[in-house]
This record gives sequence, structure tokens and C-alpha cells, in this order.
Amino acid sequence: MTGESEPDRGAKARAILEIAAVAIVFAAAAAWPVPDVNEAVYLTKARHAAAPAWAAGDFFLETPDAHGVFYLLVGPLAAALPLEQAAWVGRVLGWLAVASGFRHAIVPVVATAWGRIIAAAVFSLALGHTTMAGEWVLGGCEAKVFAWALVLGGMGEWLRGRFATAWLGCGAAAAWHPIVGGWALVALLLAGLSQWWQRSKPWRVPSAWQAAALVGGVALAVAGVIPALGLSAGVDAATRAAAAKIYVVERLGHHLLLRTFAEAFVARHLLAVAVWWILDRLAPPSAARRRLTAFTLGALAISAAGVVVSLLELAAPTAARGLLRFYWFRLADVIVPLALAAAVAAVLEHDASSARAFGLAPRLLRLAVAGLLALDLAAQSAHWPLPGRPALAARADARVDPAGWADICLWVRSHTPADACFLTPRGSATFTWRTDRREVVSWKNSPQDAAALVAWRGRIIDCFAPRASLAGMEQSTAALGPDRVRLVAARYGATHAIVPLDAPRLAEMPGEKLHDNGIYAVYRLPPPSASDPR
Repeated sequence: MTGESEPDRGAKARAILEIAAVAIVFAAAAAWPVPDVNEAVYLTKARHAAAPAWAAGDFFLETPDAHGVFYLLVGPLAAALPLEQAAWVGRVLGWLAVASGFRHAIVPVVATAWGRIIAAAVFSLALGHTTMAGEWVLGGCEAKVFAWALVLGGMGEWLRGRFATAWLGCGAAAAWHPIVGGWALVALLLAGLSQWWQRSKPWRVPSAWQAAALVGGVALAVAGVIPALGLSAGVDAATRAAAAKIYVVERLGHHLLLRTFAEAFVARHLLAVAVWWILDRLAPPSAARRRLTAFTLGALAISAAGVVVSLLELAAPTAARGLLRFYWFRLADVIVPLALAAAVAAVLEHDASSARAFGLAPRLLRLAVAGLLALDLAAQSAHWPLPGRPALAARADARVDPAGWADICLWVRSHTPADACFLTPRGSATFTWRTDRREVVSWKNSPQDAAALVAWRGRIIDCFAPRASLAGMEQSTAALGPDRVRLVAARYGATHAIVPLDAPRLAEMPGEKLHDNGIYAVYRLPPPSASDPR
């Protein structure tokens, strides 16, 4: 007799239902209006990669990048559908992928289906409120969402004692996103070495399959890491140092540089580590839990190394900033919430542990925790873009007037030439997404390769800075006067501008006003003359 037995089919059906339930929990936290913070970056680049004629000539879209796998696989989707629809399709695929990876990772340490649902809800909540460097997993459609799904899948293999396939999964994550997968490989190696050292067993020669998985993991990681390292190649040391300072200090310090982190964020992260450690000691011990602890300690060791590098910045700024580009705190920002969620669920589902930890009847405690998580779910529903609900602002439009910005972009899309190039307000992040037009520069859309990053800073300075500094910048080029507008237009080929109607010196704006909606105005800039500086 061939085929699956009835119990096997039932187990698979239950697993599918559980993954769907976890995906819904994750979607509840992440179903923000489109586009979300990074979708306007990743999906426009993905569309341009698949259809280079779209927004051709845009400075940001034509810069190199380190996420080729994402653009290769998601680019056709972004080119075939309207970007809003592509974002929702990508989000659903991402939520399902992360839910599948989460379940695979959590099954060895949380025995019951209801416990795993609780763990998913705690993981979602902890991701929003215990990170130190602002990392996230549940959100818009971008490369690292799928990389995190593969890391979780790899962790599931590690917790089952299968190092080689765990290595393969984390290597695949590095192909999608070299930072996410690369640090996961380091933590996995540290965890594996610590477990081998504690067992004091002789090293065994891997089987043919294990050897193939190990080699495959390295090959996949190399496919992701080499292009990322190449972003700093081909430029002189001074350019690399300047780019590192821009990236680490001026643009992304809130993710990279310890001295810029909010004290409350550091405190809440350390508190989460302490709570995890206490609950982990209360949970029933197992080999899988020891492996999870080892991996979590590996992630924290990477963060500790990042702290050391951060402290060296004052003494050796160039070297430290070159290292800090690699997001030393990213892995722990996700693995600590995962370990915390697993510990909470394990204690809740074990009667003796929950009674010892909280002094309450286990059933009462479970009901209380479920009620609190349900309240969080209700709070999350405020940002769901449900039918019939008044339009909610996308988080990507947080620094503009959302309704006015969407309206003026729609006008631009319908009434300006397809090859127009725009000066846009500094706070805008969704111009190309909404208009299909190119722009001179956007603060949000910062490149990743060294040469382009230095050029990006030059454009930002030219468009928004009264002096050669990123401090005290204006929101619009118009505020710097007509001579600056003409200079920027001539230097970067701008043909049009969107200007807030409350911008200083608006009356001096050169060119012809084509349209305004009471909040923003569209100008056609005069063509450059031979006397315009460049």
C-alpha cells in the first residue's frame, strides 16, 4: 500500500493550519497601509531592475545594490503588477514564509499548538518593543523578510541537531540578504563550537549529504556576500572612509552606532535579555532548548563585539566606522525576542514551571496572557487599511502631508512628461513610487555603494543645505533661493519641482507654476542657460 497514512495527512493539515494562524498573527502586526517604510525603496528598485526603461535615469534606482536575489525573483512581480498590488502579494508571501520558518524553529522547544500560537504573538509583540537597534522582521516587502524566514528555518534544523542543513538554510539567507544571513552563520558556528566543546566528543567526518550541505551553504553565502563587499571596491581609501562616515554617522546611526541609540531602547533590550534568561532557567530543560540558548548567546556575543567596535570609534573612527557598517546589533534584535517568546510559551504550557514562576493556577495564567495578547491585537487593528475605513496614511509618507502629497503626485503622473526629472521636498520618500518619474535625490533613498553614497550626500547638500553640512537643512530647495534652484537644476538635469506652498522664498521660485492643490505646487523649471553654474 502506498501513499500517506491518515495520521500523516492529519499532521500535515494541522501544521498548515498552524502556519496560517501564525501568519495571521504576524499580518495583524504588519498590515500597514502601502507603501510601508522600505517598500518604496525596495520595490521601485526591483521594478527598475526588471524593467530598466521604467524611471530610466533616476540617480538612486541606477546605483549598485547588494540584494540581487531579491531583485531577480521579485522584480518580475513588481514590473507585472501595480506597485501597490505587488506590495500586498509580496507581504503575504513574506508573512507565510516567516510563519513557516517560525513554526519550524519553535516546534522543538514548544510542544503544543496553542503554545506556539502564544509564542508567535509574544514574538510579534517583542519585535516591536524590545529591539535596541530598530531591527524588524514583520513589515513590508523587502529582501530581509525572506532572509529572516530562511534563518528561522535554519534555526529549526539546528534545534533538531542538524548542523549541516542549518548551515545550508542560513547560507541561503545570506544569498537573499548578506547581513542577516551572514551574522546567522556566525552565530550558528559559535553555537556549534560551544556545543561540541561542552560534549567533548571527537570530531566526526560528515556524511556525503552533510558535506554537500556545508559546501552549499558556503556557496550561497558567497553569492550574497561578495556583491555586498564589492560595493566598496574600485574607490580610493578616502572615498571609502567618507562613505563609511556618511552611512554610519550621518544616515543610519540609529541602527549602527551605539552612542546614538536611545537609552530607553538599550534598557528595554537588556531587560528582555534578563527576562529570557530567567524564564529559560524555569522552562523544562532539553537538548533543543540548550541549542537555542547557545544560538542566542552567539547572537549576543556578536552584539557585544559591536559594542566594543562602537567604543573604539572615538579613538580610531575610520576603522571603527568601516566595521560598523555591518549591523552588529541586528541579529540579537530578532533572536532575543524569539528566545523570549519560546521561553514564555514553554513556561506557560508546563504546569509546574508556570506555577513556580508566577504563583498562579496555570489555567488562569494562560487565560490572562491570552487576554493581554488579544488586547494588543485589538490595538494593532487601528492601522489596518480595511475597506470602508477612512484612508490611513502610509508610514512612508510620515514626513509629508499624506493626502496632499498623494494628490500632487497623481497630478504629476497624469500631466508631466514621462522623462521629467523632479526636485522634491526633503521629507518625501514615495515620489517615484507614486509618479513613475525620476527625482534628483531623496533622503530616504540612500545608495549602498561607496561612490554613489558620497555623490548622494553631495546632492543632498546641494538641494537642501545652506552650508556644506547635513545640520540645519531646509525642507525644500526653494527655501535656498532662485540661484540655488537654477544651479541644482543645471547640475542634475531637473526639469520640474514640487514645492510646499509654505516654503520660504516661494515667491522667488524660478519657472512656471503649473498646478497647486493648496499644499504643494508643481513648477516647470526654466531650461539651463550657458551662464548657469554646474
